Amino acid sequence: MKIIKWDHKPISQPGIYSDVPMSAYHGADLCDGPSVSSSGLRKIASQSPAHYWCESPYNPDRIEREETGSLTLGRAAHHLLLGEDDFNTHYIVRPDKWDSWRSNDAKAWKAAQEAEGRTVLLSTQIEVIRGMARSLAAHPLIDAGILNGAIEQTIVWRCKDTGVWLKARPDAIPNDAGDFADLKTTTSVQTSDLAKTIAEFGYHQQASLIASGWHAIAGKDIESFSFVFVESKPPFCTRIVTLKDDDLARGERQNFVAIKTFAKCMETGEWPGPGGADAEYLALPTWAQTRIDHQLELAEAS
Repeated sequence: MKIIKWDHKPISQPGIYSDVPMSAYHGADLCDGPSVSSSGLRKIASQSPAHYWCESPYNPDRIEREETGSLTLGRAAHHLLLGEDDFNTHYIVRPDKWDSWRSNDAKAWKAAQEAEGRTVLLSTQIEVIRGMARSLAAHPLIDAGILNGAIEQTIVWRCKDTGVWLKARPDAIPNDAGDFADLKTTTSVQTSDLAKTIAEFGYHQQASLIASGWHAIAGKDIESFSFVFVESKPPFCTRIVTLKDDDLARGERQNFVAIKTFAKCMETGEWPGPGGADAEYLALPTWAQTRIDHQLELAEAS
């Protein structure tokens, strides 16, 4: 596996690149032409081109995404749990002498940290991350190395049909096997909740895009793709699930449609929302029809 150190210039050759910061990865200038990642494709597929364009790096009037506490926790946990050495460069914990941000000293300290590019965490958030770390360490598949490999490298390649640059950033590229895995924090690892989470966030699309990138660069198919889910609240249960081939295939089809849509919208400059130009019929959902019809039957029979 050849890894190319990124030289901070627009990428013009497909490959696996190291030292690509997240700001550059999600920016408009990573490649020498328009590029899109899994998050963009998933937004186009699940919402609309307009929803993607609203936050797109190519939109000069884009709305910056506001980071919530849960997103901050998930990002920090991801960074630390994957064993990245520069955690302390990017994150810092609020000193115990402050229990809020009310004082001027606390506000000034926080502003200074953020000005240096650090994200401030609370001690409670660090305790949560430690709980997740203990749970992960106790799982036999983690001990066996399911998340081992080249951490957070960027795979870049072109779509043969559209010429659009595609990019993926797997948590770990396996060193000697085609079994990929990705770490996810979640609120519940119950079976029904995980199935809903994968569908709602389009994680099967993300996995499929990584598989496509691996095939484009390495010339190999992945053997499997698993998600390592860990709960972000006690008891911090860990559960590892492997996607079925049918769902990976669905993700591939969704990605391809979204890529074509992205290419067309970039060419025309038009980013439509859901639906068409004309009025459309819209039926009540089946559950609502059934409930209403049952209520009417009872009322009309009385």
